[in-house]
Amino acid sequence: MDFDDAVREAARRAQEATALTMKNFSLSNVVDEDDITGHLAGTLSAKLSGEIEGLTWDTKVLRHRSGKAGQEKAFGADLLLHVRFDTPERTYSKGVLVQSKRVEPSISMSLSEHVRLVQQCKVMLGHTPAAFVFDYTRKDMRVGAAVRIAGTNFRELYSECTLTSYRFFRLLFECPIGDSRITPQLVDSHLDLVRGADAAPIVVDISAKSSIERRRRR
Repeated sequence: MDFDDAVREAARRAQEATALTMKNFSLSNVVDEDDITGHLAGTLSAKLSGEIEGLTWDTKVLRHRSGKAGQEKAFGADLLLHVRFDTPERTYSKGVLVQSKRVEPSISMSLSEHVRLVQQCKVMLGHTPAAFVFDYTRKDMRVGAAVRIAGTNFRELYSECTLTSYRFFRLLFECPIGDSRITPQLVDSHLDLVRGADAAPIVVDISAKSSIERRRRR
């Protein structure tokens, strides 16, 4: 098993999941941001399961949002992506928070929409620096760092989202981005405080482990 090969292939499959979701968005099979995010979560689960380059992958959608669209008060996010690796060479657990929007290339958000997004980014950043924005378009999905978007008055979101979906997922799997404090249990603990499932993001838990029994470390 080559870790780099596994990560590249997994990132490619995640890109396929986003491309399929954006295709369904372009065909109006999914329209609202919540529906698009739900579709993406389910497609990631299908694409990132089974054997991939010597690693056994298992992806679960642990929580579906309920309530009205846009209610992410506790987190500023509508998606939590959590990744766990358990291989002889690497072991880590980390996650990111994501807020999703629908803004086509060369289109500027309204002032009120931008103000709301900046506030959502600041709420996410209050939890973790590992916070991002997904821009869903009929062309593709782009990813931007919440800290960048929260710090600009430029309202053309697509231009601010500088990462392709492939690059984002490769960085997520390789380890340069992510926060070990962001776990599925974080959502449960905050739900106890806010007393409402309508505030919960969708949680996607992605795990990968060696297909060969791991050797006991000495």
